[in-house]
This record gives sequence, C-alpha cells and structure tokens, in this order.
Amino acid sequence: MEIQKIPTPALLVDLDAMESNLRRMVDIFAGKPARLRPHFKNHKAPMLAWKQLRMGAIGMTCATVREAEILVEHGIDNILIANEISGEWKTDRFAQLSHHASIMVGIDSVANIRELVRAQKKYGTRLQVVIDINTGMGRCGVLPGQAAVDLARVAVEGGLTVRGLTGYEGHLQPLQPGPERDEKVRAVCRSLVETREMLQADGIPTDIVSTAGTGTCAVSGQYPGITEVQPGSYLLMDTQYIDRGATFQRSLAILASVISVRGSNHAVIDCGLKELSAERGLSTVKDLPGVKLKALHAEHGLLELEANSSQTLQVGQKIELWVHYGDATVNLHSSLYGVRHGQIEEIFPIVH
Repeated sequence: MEIQKIPTPALLVDLDAMESNLRRMVDIFAGKPARLRPHFKNHKAPMLAWKQLRMGAIGMTCATVREAEILVEHGIDNILIANEISGEWKTDRFAQLSHHASIMVGIDSVANIRELVRAQKKYGTRLQVVIDINTGMGRCGVLPGQAAVDLARVAVEGGLTVRGLTGYEGHLQPLQPGPERDEKVRAVCRSLVETREMLQADGIPTDIVSTAGTGTCAVSGQYPGITEVQPGSYLLMDTQYIDRGATFQRSLAILASVISVRGSNHAVIDCGLKELSAERGLSTVKDLPGVKLKALHAEHGLLELEANSSQTLQVGQKIELWVHYGDATVNLHSSLYGVRHGQIEEIFPIVH
C-alpha cells in the first residue's frame, strides 16, 4: 500500500532508519560485558520487541504489570518491571505471571516486600525482585549503600529472591554528552556496583546491575560491574533525543492531512493532542522548510507558513511531522505503519 492511501492521522516508522538504529545499538555493545534489555514502554509493539530479541537482547524491560502481561502473552519470558507495583490485583497478577516466565520487579520499601510475600504464599511461586536505587532522580528508589542492603535483607528473610539492583538515572538523560555528563553517569554506576558488592559481602548473591537509558547507555555499558542497560527510545528515536545529542536516526513520524487553508500563512491538519503528544514540546514538520506547527488542539493542529516560505499547502495534502516525544505519542495509537520508499511494508500492532 502507498503511504498516501493510509487514513490519517497515522503513526509511521521509517524502516531503514529503525533498522539502522537497531544495528547501531548492537554494534555499541559488541564485545562489552553489559547486555541489552530494551524498554518496551517506548513502542509497546511485541513484533518490535522480538526484533530486538533476535538481535541479541537478553530480555525486555517494562513499566507496568499490564506490559509484562503483553510480553508473556507474546512468548517473551525474560522480563524486568523496573519500578514498584502496589495493590492486591497487581501483586497477585505478578505472582501468576511468574509461573509462566522469569519476571523481576523493583522494590524500594518494606511495604512492597509485604505485598509480594503475601502474593508469593497465595500462589506458591518464588518471586524475583531487584532493589530499586534512587540514583539522584528523586522519583522511586531506596538510597544506595547500607539502606539498600537492609532492604534486601528483609526481602530475603521474607522468602523473596533478590536478583540484584536497578537504578535509572533519568535526570541525566537530558544532558548533552560530554566529559561532565559522562562523569555523572559513571558516578551513578559506581554507586550501583559498590552497593552490589555490599550485598554480596552480606551474603546476598546478586547477578544483575541494571541501569541507563538511550542517552547514557553507551557510557554505563562500559562501566565494570554493570550487567545490563535499559534503552528504549533508540529504536524509534524521537526529536527530543536528537535535540539531546543522540547519535541515532529519527524514524518516528505522524502522517496528517491538511483540512483547511486560510490565506497564505495558515493551515489546519487533522491531527491534535489525541494523536500527538505536546507534553515536552511541539513536533516539527518534515521536509517542508518554512512550515511550522504552532499549536495543537484536541483534534486539530495549526500550521503557520513563514513570510518568506515558498511552500503552499492545499486541502487534502498529506504531510508528515517528526514526533517530538515518542513514548507518549505511541501510547495514543493502535498501529505503527512501517514505511520503506513510500510503501507500507509492515504494520506493527501496538498493544495496550
């Protein structure tokens, strides 16, 4: 099918760029001790997860029990839920899934442990956990060092299996690459590795130290003692990460139709906040210099043509916009159209 025949708005991925990103990440970690555990939340497409696994990923990272369910339903059996879960439904479901796959979940409190111990006893399965470390982001996580060891000891005494540590340095992802940023990344790695050594000295064997995102994984993945990294955005790659200095290719775009034109400098497209996230910035128009997205309403996008622009827009014309924030935009769609040379080559279901 030609791209121009797709009903709009539609989410597109440039297959050449995506496959280049996939190969580039594999090349970065060739011969390195750290392994890839990509983050599923970025694309939420099981077919893409399998592409990553076939290229050497050891498993998948996810953010929720529902995402873990989706992965298990599609035959993926090595999963890390890289943050905490709470509530009887979620902990029960985690315990049930643990009968069918190797699944780990992050913990940062005794309350987490109590809920998981209850579910473990109820369903008769040995639950696996990782200690979630606060790396300075100030979101979830226990402090590195003795606080993490004390928590791990409570988990072990409760009958849980402590596999290791996870710690996402999200506050470092927006920083431009360079010596100062890289040293901050290494400091996070150092705190994680030293905490693992303390766990082992306390008699708690651990085999996992998991960290990093797309912006920092090349540095973290070379640090001795880091066993795996969790990049997500690299595969589809949005403008946000390009602006941060990422060396992957943008591949994610929205196809929209012009539905109204007024005068020489104003047009409207059929794509708004229900299809395109503006949480972290507005998207840019692809291949039309001088045409800018000025605002997003619920169902409409407002375009402005600069005074010196040679562009003209017509009702019915289809245009593409580079996606600025991939995670939140993908979450608004049910399909991702794989495009090569103007033709739809694959369609990837996005599962919620």
